[in-house]
Amino acid sequence: MGHIIAVANQKGGVGKTTTAVNLAASLAVMEKSTLLVDLDPQANATSGTGGPPGGDAERNIYRVLMSEVPVADAVLETDLPFLHLLPASGDLTGAEI
Repeated sequence: MGHIIAVANQKGGVGKTTTAVNLAASLAVMEKSTLLVDLDPQANATSGTGGPPGGDAERNIYRVLMSEVPVADAVLETDLPFLHLLPASGDLTGAEI
């Protein structure tokens, strides 16, 4: 059975991205299959795990939310064998609209 861990806070600059990236990497090193989902338009978790800088991937969470790409097609591999990434995009700023 899988687990979902969310790192969230309304305030900026409190270490949400750092915590999420380090937690995901730690779980992957322990050989736990891990998917890091970056939902921040700044895409720092994406670039921090070797994803496309600035979240410039064609297949990303924004395209998934807009039903343009299946989630399985948007998941990227990282340098860590058990860590996968669902990258962010700057387009997320308009997702709520």
